[in-house]
Amino acid sequence: MRILFIQPAVGHKPGGATYPKTWIMEPLALAVLSALTPRRVERLFMDDRLGEVDYAADADVVAMPVECYTAARSYEIAARFRAKGARIVLGGFHVKLNEAEAAANADAVILGDAETTWPQVVNDLEAGRLASRYVGCGGVFCPMPDRSLYAGRDYGRLNLVETSRGCSFNCEFCSVTKFFGRRYTPRPLDEVMTEVRSLEKDIVFFVDDNLAMDVERLKDLCRRMIPMHMHWVGQLSIHSAKDDELLALMERSGCAGVLIGFESLDAATLSDMGKRVNSSNSDYAAAIENLRRHHLSIYATFVFGYDHDTAETFERTFEFAMESRFFFAAFNHLVPFPGTDVHARFVREGRMLHDRWWLDPNVRFGDVVFRPKNFTPEGLAETCRRYRLRFYSTRSVFRRAMDVRANTHGLLKAAIFFASNFTQEREVMRRHGLPFGGDP
Repeated sequence: MRILFIQPAVGHKPGGATYPKTWIMEPLALAVLSALTPRRVERLFMDDRLGEVDYAADADVVAMPVECYTAARSYEIAARFRAKGARIVLGGFHVKLNEAEAAANADAVILGDAETTWPQVVNDLEAGRLASRYVGCGGVFCPMPDRSLYAGRDYGRLNLVETSRGCSFNCEFCSVTKFFGRRYTPRPLDEVMTEVRSLEKDIVFFVDDNLAMDVERLKDLCRRMIPMHMHWVGQLSIHSAKDDELLALMERSGCAGVLIGFESLDAATLSDMGKRVNSSNSDYAAAIENLRRHHLSIYATFVFGYDHDTAETFERTFEFAMESRFFFAAFNHLVPFPGTDVHARFVREGRMLHDRWWLDPNVRFGDVVFRPKNFTPEGLAETCRRYRLRFYSTRSVFRRAMDVRANTHGLLKAAIFFASNFTQEREVMRRHGLPFGGDP
């Protein structure tokens, strides 16, 4: 039996336009599936983001992870291979939260974590008794993803490693808690470090939904990372910035920076979001100063489009981002992903512009798909794009480079800061207007 693993793209602009480089990271989920696949099974891999999908390939089975943004493209690819007689297996966040839709485009769907289901799926395929639905249970991690799957492809300098899954917070716009059920599941750190020691590249991106869900565990991870002499980055919530012992350990262990969801400077908006961790840790300036004191760069994310947001909100947030000298900042409009609380609320309020916007051929990446209170949909989308370009302008880059404690601390970090920031304007334009689906 021959299984073809495919990493779908969001879509492709006509004319062979370059796919956003910052979206092309290691497809960790497929490396996990490959590791769980018995060696007797032949495995192929294609990355649609790199333009590799070959519909002439001979495959008995096609397996794909599906996110909301990649759903349309995934279904296109599935239909082409299904027409040739291949069996289609789909999994991922979007599949669990939109089971009926995914099942209509597949022979089998995997709901939840694959570690406890994929071996059974493979056995059933070989026996000719594939079920239409498999439900995974949490708490089990693949000991060692099969990174040989990536051979011959350039996924940059980041190794993606998972140390836990889930988040116990319940933000209105987030799909993580809907997928994992507000459960936080840690992976054994001995297992994590075995994987880290196997890596060939020296920068690790710990892809956990919230590395600081268990602060004492994160301290333990940092202590284990110190003798590795590697650099790492990760995502964590702002409450962790109050813990000086943690920040000192992060610095010693090689942490170069963190992604933090600030989301809003407005208390009423944070309340509407259900972002209680930010509401109870509202002294952003003190948190930022603590991080900078330990030479930790900050990738700050903000969400716009809630009912208290106005044009002044953007300007205030931009000035805050510049004063804080963030390494990166994301000026994102609110996206009501299916299955989330905000999507359900907008449906009740009659504010959705499209029934299934992620499959609508007229919707592009960057479009606002609901009716904001204080903007037109087009106005909100354009304002986000304008502030992204403004933040990554040459003047802004040089102004933020003046933060030598965090952004340009050392020659290597300074080189990364300038190289990555000066490419962001181009990346903004590559993402803008990207269609959902379409061949390269």
